[in-house]
This record gives sequence, C-alpha cells and structure tokens, in this order.
Amino acid sequence: MQRKHIVRVFIPGIFAYIGGAEKYTATIVQYLVNAYRNLDIGIVSYRHNGAGKANDIAILNENYDLALPPAIKTILLDDEGKGIWGRFIAHQRLRNTSHNVDLYMNCFHNVQFFKAAKNVHIVHFPAQRRVLGSPTFGGKPLLKPLADALDGKYKDCYDLFICNSRFSESWLQEYWGIEPERRAVLYPPVAHDATWSPDLYDQKKNIILLVSRFDPRKNMLEAVEYFVTNENRFSAWRLVVAGSCSDNDKEYYNRVALASRGHRVDIRPNLPKPELDELYQGASIFWHAMGLATDENSCPIEVEHFGITTVEAMSAGAVPVVIDKGGQREIVDDGINGFRWRTLDELGNVTQKLIADPALRRALAVSAVEKSNTYSLEAFYHAIDAIFMEHRLIPEEYRK
Repeated sequence: MQRKHIVRVFIPGIFAYIGGAEKYTATIVQYLVNAYRNLDIGIVSYRHNGAGKANDIAILNENYDLALPPAIKTILLDDEGKGIWGRFIAHQRLRNTSHNVDLYMNCFHNVQFFKAAKNVHIVHFPAQRRVLGSPTFGGKPLLKPLADALDGKYKDCYDLFICNSRFSESWLQEYWGIEPERRAVLYPPVAHDATWSPDLYDQKKNIILLVSRFDPRKNMLEAVEYFVTNENRFSAWRLVVAGSCSDNDKEYYNRVALASRGHRVDIRPNLPKPELDELYQGASIFWHAMGLATDENSCPIEVEHFGITTVEAMSAGAVPVVIDKGGQREIVDDGINGFRWRTLDELGNVTQKLIADPALRRALAVSAVEKSNTYSLEAFYHAIDAIFMEHRLIPEEYRK
C-alpha cells in the first residue's frame, strides 16, 4: 500500500486576511489537490482572529472560489513571541512543523530554514540578510558570525525558490545570489481567462478606477489630490477609489476621504466582491501609483512587486495607467496594452490622451484583456505543474 506523501504549507495570515499572498498560497494547495493523490496536506498558520474553527477550509473556498476538501489539516501555532528568547522559541516551534515532512512550502516573507526532505520558498519579495533586516541581528556586529551561519542555513535548505515576478527574482539574486537552477518565476493567479467582446466595452463608463489597500505606501492620497487639483482636465469623468480598509487603516482612509470631499471622487472601502467586480467592469481607465516617491534601487520593497489589481482591471477591459516601477513593468507594455508613467504630470497627460481618443482607448483595452490571460488561473495551473514536474517536487507515482 502506498504511504501518504506529507506536504505542509506555511503562511501566517491565511485564515485572518484576504489578500494576494493568501490567494496565491490557497491556489497552490488547490493545485496539489487537483494534480496528486494520497497526499497528507496541512496548512500551517497562526492562531489568531478566530482561526481554528471547523470551517477554516470552507472559508478559504469561499474567499478564493476554490474547492479544497475538508480533510486538509490546519496546524495552528501561537503568535511569534516577544524578545530574542521568545522569537527563538517561536522559530523552533515553526521549524518543528517540517519534521518528518516530505515537502515543505514556506509562503511567507522571512529567512527561516526548515527540515523537510524537500523545501520550497515562495518569494513574494525576498527578505534581506539577517545582519541588515533582522530585529535580533540587525546592526549588531558581535552577532554577525551567528547571523551569517543562520543565513547560510536559510540559503542552503531550499531546493527551489519560486518568485511571484521577475522583479522579485532579480532582488532574490541581488540579496542572496541564488543560482538559476534553484529559481523559478510563477506569476500569481489573478482571474480566469478573459475574452474581449463588444458587450464588455458597452459597459464602460467615464470612470477612472484606483483599487488598493488604504495604506500610505499605495499613494492613494497623492492620486486623489492630483485628480482634484486637475479636475478640469478630466471633464465629465469621475475617479473611484476602492480597496480594503482595516481598523489600522482608518486614519489614512479619513485623509483620502477628506481630500475627495466636494469633488468628482467616490471613496468605496471594503466592497463585497460582486460590487468590486462591477466597478472593474464599468471602469474605462485604471490608475496605480504605489512607489511614487520611492527610489526602487535603494528601497525596492516599497514598490509593487507584481500588481494583482492591475491585472484584475485589465481582464475587465480597463486600460491601465500605472507607475513605471517594480512588477508593473512586466504587466503593462507601454503604448500597447496601457501606459506607464514616472511623474504625476505624465499620469495626467496619458489619461487626458485616453479620454480624448475613444478609438485608442478601445484598442488598448482589447490588448489589455489579451495580456491579462498571461496571469490567469489557467496559466497558473499550467506553470506550477511544469515547475513541479521539472524539479520533481513530488514523486511521479503520486500524480493522478
């Protein structure tokens, strides 16, 4: 009788938050269920915000439109401890979840090492070496030998580093020097394959849409202030700003809302998915401004590492007008399926150009829908299957 192949997947907030990294991870688990048999799959996370209920897997299915079976295990840890000793204990507890495991997938931004027979790190953006980025070791020369030894364990333990974009892969190479045979790029699964149709274009309205979390790093306030200051350049058009807003985001949300008051700007926080989808369908132009004042060469973590909302907009036929930094360069081909910009004046100029030329707007929208399929759910499943096969992450005898 074939023994079960043990797979563990770690991401700390998968049962607490709805986000791109969580969707990426949950979809990897769905791939494992679809492609392999006789797996013992467990999701490792932290015990907070109600995680640990009997319907945790059902919630993932609802959040990400998946069909994960209830037999998938949830392995919940206490939150990471405080202080050096507390963090040491927490890290040991986390590493122990890889003991006697065949394949361990770390889907979090950290420099932890694990003990499974095979280990994979899903890199949404690489962490720096401990001597630079760690709260325990950073800026402490006497601890550098220990930090270097731990970094060596991190670098050496992984059979494969899977990056969410070429941009993230380039910084993984910059920080860690990972050789090409241990690197792969797997773009996030954004939406199902989309098809252009005249009906899609008929739904379009004079709406510029910006979708992001209400976080100062996303530069939503700057975009709103620019629109308000230059409102006469966008006559008969509205700016709609939508996105998630937690209690921690309320202060920034209030600043954005105040700046929009009395102008053709709608602020729509925490929309249900059907309403957000309707906004995408109605928008003709999509803005994205994260990293506006950031030097990406010195602070790459502060720019968009991929750009999920950009692809969501493109799949709905909204023409992207996005900042020319980070992962956005991989998504938007300037002048072909959208525009990239470096300054707010450039943002205004290309937006005005699209408003004045409906034929150009339509042509770019058609190309945007086509390009969005590069990042479809179907493309994701095809790409991850090729990666698993090439790197033999699970033995062939377990394939369905």
